[in-house]
Amino acid sequence: MGVRLNAIFVVCVTTLGLAGCELTEQPVKDNNTEAKQATKVVEPHSDGLPNPKPRPKTDPMYPPAEIVIGWHAKACGGFKVAASKIAYIGTKEIQNYFDFSCKNNVLAPEKVLEQLLRLDQAYYWPDDIKQYLWLQKQQINQQIDAKKQQQALNNKMQETLSSLATIEQQLLLREETKEQ
Repeated sequence: MGVRLNAIFVVCVTTLGLAGCELTEQPVKDNNTEAKQATKVVEPHSDGLPNPKPRPKTDPMYPPAEIVIGWHAKACGGFKVAASKIAYIGTKEIQNYFDFSCKNNVLAPEKVLEQLLRLDQAYYWPDDIKQYLWLQKQQINQQIDAKKQQQALNNKMQETLSSLATIEQQLLLREETKEQ
């Protein structure tokens, strides 16, 4: 019986609480000027004047990644890319970079990296192009590191050859002194 009374009590309290909330709401008076101003609807310009809101800008047309990769392949290996009549943002800069990169990648990777960094900062590239440019940076950095390692190895070999030549000269001098 105690459980039954508790359930009835909870239902009654909930019902009274909800009904009490509805009863305590205060209606808005019609002569309240603040309420009238808040509910007043702004009517559109009907006198033929142009809309003062500026037209939204169209999104810039960046080339898709497939086209950028095609341009790179065309510049470096003679790959043929279908001509497009769409004018993309940064087309000239990207194509100039790829032409320069393919010709100077081995001889002057530092200059290629410098030009790539300028190209990367020139526009707000979409993510897929940003990723492709990032991959290019990684490849160029690896080439620069390999070039530095090769130079260090060449320097070490020159030292070794120089040391061997010095040792050979000393041995020849000893033989000459023994013969005399």
